[in-house]
Amino acid sequence: MEANEYFCPRCRRLKSRCVCARKSTRQRNLEIFDEICRDDELKPLFNTDCEVVLFRRFSGNHRPDVELDRLDISENLKKALQLRGIEKLFRFQYEAIGRILAGGDVIITAPTGTGKTEAFLIPLIERIASDGGKAMVIYPTKALIRDQLGKARYYAESMNLSVADFHGDSDRVSRRLVLSGDADVILTNPDMIDYHMRNTPSFRRFVERVRIIVFDELHSYSGYFGSNIYWLVRRIERFCKPQIIASSATIDNPGEFGKILFERDFEVVSENVRTGELNFIMFYGNFYRTVVEILRRLKDRKVLIFGNSYKSVETLAWILEREGLRAYVHKSGLPADLKKRIEMDFRNGRIKVLVSTSTLELGIDIGDVDVVISEPVPFSNFLQRIGRAGRGRKGTGILILREEDTISNYYRKNPEEYFREKALCYAERDNELVKEHHILSMAMEMPLTRDEIDDPIVDRMVESGLLIDGGGFLFSGGVKRDFSLRGAGKSVKIYHGERFIGERVLPVAVKELHPGGVFIHNMRKYRVLELNLEKLEAHVEEFGDVLITTPLYSATPRLIRVLESISEPIDAHYCDLEVTIFVTGYILKNPYDDSKKTVRYLEKPVSYSFRTKGFLFAAPFPEKMDYEDYYAGSFHALEHVLIDASDAITGGGSSNLGGVSTPDGFIFVYDASEGGNGVSKLLFSRLERALEISLNVLENCECGREDGCPKCTYSYQCGNNNQPLNRFGAIDAIRKVFSGVKRKPDISVFEEVRDFVYYP
Repeated sequence: MEANEYFCPRCRRLKSRCVCARKSTRQRNLEIFDEICRDDELKPLFNTDCEVVLFRRFSGNHRPDVELDRLDISENLKKALQLRGIEKLFRFQYEAIGRILAGGDVIITAPTGTGKTEAFLIPLIERIASDGGKAMVIYPTKALIRDQLGKARYYAESMNLSVADFHGDSDRVSRRLVLSGDADVILTNPDMIDYHMRNTPSFRRFVERVRIIVFDELHSYSGYFGSNIYWLVRRIERFCKPQIIASSATIDNPGEFGKILFERDFEVVSENVRTGELNFIMFYGNFYRTVVEILRRLKDRKVLIFGNSYKSVETLAWILEREGLRAYVHKSGLPADLKKRIEMDFRNGRIKVLVSTSTLELGIDIGDVDVVISEPVPFSNFLQRIGRAGRGRKGTGILILREEDTISNYYRKNPEEYFREKALCYAERDNELVKEHHILSMAMEMPLTRDEIDDPIVDRMVESGLLIDGGGFLFSGGVKRDFSLRGAGKSVKIYHGERFIGERVLPVAVKELHPGGVFIHNMRKYRVLELNLEKLEAHVEEFGDVLITTPLYSATPRLIRVLESISEPIDAHYCDLEVTIFVTGYILKNPYDDSKKTVRYLEKPVSYSFRTKGFLFAAPFPEKMDYEDYYAGSFHALEHVLIDASDAITGGGSSNLGGVSTPDGFIFVYDASEGGNGVSKLLFSRLERALEISLNVLENCECGREDGCPKCTYSYQCGNNNQPLNRFGAIDAIRKVFSGVKRKPDISVFEEVRDFVYYP
């Protein structure tokens, strides 16, 4: 045989390595298009080098079919519905209305744009009109109140009831209607209730007459916000015993979450209806590059892009601007008038591309959208986001799996699993910062007795002087002015020169605002000059370079007390913890080329300690292999993949978690917010499933590398530059867990800060 016969005549490679017969990503995409899609409007999205993992078309043939005559409501309300073009109802609306009229506590779950508001508003107005009393409809944001006010007034006026909005921007007329007791229904938010319950006697008198409370967008209370809602409702229930209704488009555990927040058993009315056809495309690749590629193929289309964090939204908008693609940002913290203008311009089509945090998930009217693009979120959350696309007609939803993301790579290999995993809401009722605030508020609102709060925190608050024991009654020493229902802990204010430009909550602020740190804010890039934690201030300068930073840090946990223990599939303990973060340096890198990195160390490390909740366990030792830092790398890799795998269980909660491991197998996973947010407890309760997903990810990664890769063991949150890591040892450790191997070490060694090596 001649030598030439070993080589491909076209590419001149060895025939065993010839790539001529391999199909390009673009060719495979177009095959998917020809076989399944066949919609010429969508062909440009397939004619790209960005990998299409999956295409699915969801039909939109659901139509309301229940006649209004079947409703046991007044003719005035029926006529009001008809004048808005509603002649028939969906079955979930009919069922919810009936159950609410019967006085039950009800949770309604249905997709965006299917009439959940009518499902709770119609029976609420009917009951208040016939039985008297007051009602509160509670929304998570002021923007939603403004958006829904007109509809609420329309239906209420048909029954001669008055409606008032009650929030920080309400005018004097609305506030007077509420505080005088003349309003029948108020649209408000939790922050307003918290403040006026504590400080305004006339508002407490209003609350005494409340018979019905509605919590719209229930899923938005997952996490720290939900901890506050639990205690806020306890305060309200000292003055009245209302019927509670909740509504959400995105929640897979409505009954369980309702029980956590309100300590009640709910009737759940759920329906999965869609009025318009939806095309679903799952892409895989670099999120920012893929978005740029898609937008270049969607000229003159109205596109809404969802990022999962403030940071990703700011980064994407900055990149789009550099690529010559005009985009606007919608997020919390924008001035109210600017936010309204952006919403209006997008609704009217003057803005074509809008990048948003979860703020636009919450039912604000922005009109029809041609295409919705999203970072990875659980399917039910994605349905909430793409509810904006093509209401009543054809729309397109695009999910972009991130190439350097563990759970994205899991779904790339198992795309059908994406539709099966649940988005579960969670809250930690036992957050001590939250409890302290609301117990102090209770004592200010009405005389408080020890019998009402059976909790050791009361004694600690008396000892510290926060509560005053007046012989049978407890009196408040006042609440902290900087407490927020929405963000745990203190915030660091950011100044550019003398101008205040924003703030970051601790402990996250330590990782972003350390000296030399680079971040993007309002589409401008800044570098931190100084961080002063005593004054809670950071001073910054504008930074024109393309480079970004990632912090180098360690985290040291101290065990305060064990709250709960499990023995399967491993001995694990849910605990109160104190975590100290030490930022020692940072990595300066090019976001377009991850290989170009420079490590810088701080002259003086930055540290911050906070109380939180989390769990710990001791993983089995893997069989010994001849690798450097084998055990340390094995347990570090297991900690990383366990936290990343939690996204499939907690609904994207990994960004709210932190973790550390030790070379002798102790692994801590904790809530990355002061006092705890509930996500670690949810993961703790589903630890077996999280380990199953972790093992699947590690075993099926194609990298074949000892240390793994960004698709399996690497974490963008790692504070040790993803070193050391050992994929093989992590696989063996998890396999031993499932074979029944257990360790029962003495966890009391962590009751004091010990000189261990910790890998975050």
